[in-house]
Amino acid sequence: MLNRIVIDNFATIEHLSFDLGESLNVITGETGAGKSILVTAISTALGGRADTTMVRTGTDKAFIQIAGDKNGEEFIISREILSGGKSISRLNGEMITLSQLREFCSDWVDIHGQYDNQQILDSDNHILITDNFGHDILSEELSVLRRLYDESKLAKQEYDNLLREESEAKKQRSFIEFEYNYIKKLSLTPGEDDNLHEQLDMMRNAEKIFTSVNMSYDLLRESDNSVISALNKIYNELSNISSYSENLLIMSDKINDIYYQLEDVSDNLRNVCSNLSFSEEDLDSVSERLSVIEDAKRKYHLNIQEIIEYMHELENKLQVIETFDREKKRLAEIADRKYSLLKEQSDLVSVLRHKIAKKLETAMISELEDLDFANSDFSIEFEKMPEIGPLGQDRIEFLISTNPGEPLMPLTKIASGGEISRIMLAFKHIIGDTDNIETMIFDEIDTGISGRTALVVGSKLKEISTAHQIVCITHLPQIAAYGDDNYLITKDLTAGKAITEIKHLDEESKIKMLASLFSGSFEDSSSIEAAKDLIEKIKYSS
Repeated sequence: MLNRIVIDNFATIEHLSFDLGESLNVITGETGAGKSILVTAISTALGGRADTTMVRTGTDKAFIQIAGDKNGEEFIISREILSGGKSISRLNGEMITLSQLREFCSDWVDIHGQYDNQQILDSDNHILITDNFGHDILSEELSVLRRLYDESKLAKQEYDNLLREESEAKKQRSFIEFEYNYIKKLSLTPGEDDNLHEQLDMMRNAEKIFTSVNMSYDLLRESDNSVISALNKIYNELSNISSYSENLLIMSDKINDIYYQLEDVSDNLRNVCSNLSFSEEDLDSVSERLSVIEDAKRKYHLNIQEIIEYMHELENKLQVIETFDREKKRLAEIADRKYSLLKEQSDLVSVLRHKIAKKLETAMISELEDLDFANSDFSIEFEKMPEIGPLGQDRIEFLISTNPGEPLMPLTKIASGGEISRIMLAFKHIIGDTDNIETMIFDEIDTGISGRTALVVGSKLKEISTAHQIVCITHLPQIAAYGDDNYLITKDLTAGKAITEIKHLDEESKIKMLASLFSGSFEDSSSIEAAKDLIEKIKYSS
């Protein structure tokens, strides 16, 4: 709710600051005193259009600050309107955009009258108002509807995504098949290129390798003084004396190990010599295979292992393409089933909503009669939308006729500012605690009414203020008398300048204010008695 309002250099307001109560706040004052300017300032602070003509003459900027709380959290909103045409908005000292300010305030304060933020005039809100009226019947069904809507939407998205993937995949199918077949025919094995490079080096240097290997083999085994023969003799000599010393035994065993290791080496050298036999065709074959592999590595900028992995990815894509039809059928069945459940729930909500609308129509006609809309008519028009949304398939608009013989028309086309305020008051009185708007400001609510109707308006405002903070601008004593907190706006001419001031009234000042509304005089004794009687009557009736 709104806790404190500070206004500087806004139109006729040089400086004004006051606190608001949490229930019914009533602001009165003579015509031209600045009541409408006050509402305009509040509206501007909450994100309304900033008019540079509202900057007080002779000053550089106007400043409005509102301290309040929303959902239990305290905050401060401020807005500066510069005479040059710019405006600056802040929330808790941080600069914010105008759209951010409006979004923050949209579900917090409603101003009803000739100003902005008139929730009732936006037909998109009519379905929400209707559903709030029947929340005890619709609340659970709407929760089910929203859940089914989300599930149906997700199923449809999955199906649509698959269709897009299928379309894109089919465009690339020829390319994918070509790449896959090309790599598959290569029959690559990990490390194959390294082995081929080794083979090629061996083949190109076969003569040199054969000479060195053959000589090494001869020195190890074939020559008269071969290494292996010498080691065998050394082993035999040491073996004969190894029983005399542990150290000699160790050395004998080591010589024996070396002997067998060199025998293995000699066998390998013999195998190398045997395998060095190859033809020119073998050399060409290895060179050609290696060339093919290197071309593939350059083409994909990948090594052999990565090329093989890429081939598997291509294979998976081809398998997915082949299974698109089956997957499409599966997802289509899920989407159809989800939509069927959604449609069934939407139809149920629509049936319940039509019943609720009939009750709301009856309740509104009764409320409007109380609020001096004699012989008025009110109707709720339903339209079936082409698609189901989170609230179903209904579109709702409120139609009204405020004069006998006139056709039902949308609210925006026939209702004046004062009528809109009273119509919204009727809605707020009917809907009660289900409305989550914390603060409501009613301006011009008393236009065209008096007497009994004014008392009814005051009573309804009082009832609504038990669940909402209400700020009401009025010139009727029948409404002002209901105020929990009353304020008087005055305008004084000082040094040729108009100065607007506001004063919180105590009980005695409230009686004098009501007397002035009756007769135009604060001191008229009969008016003062009438004011006292009115207050007593209201206390007694409540």
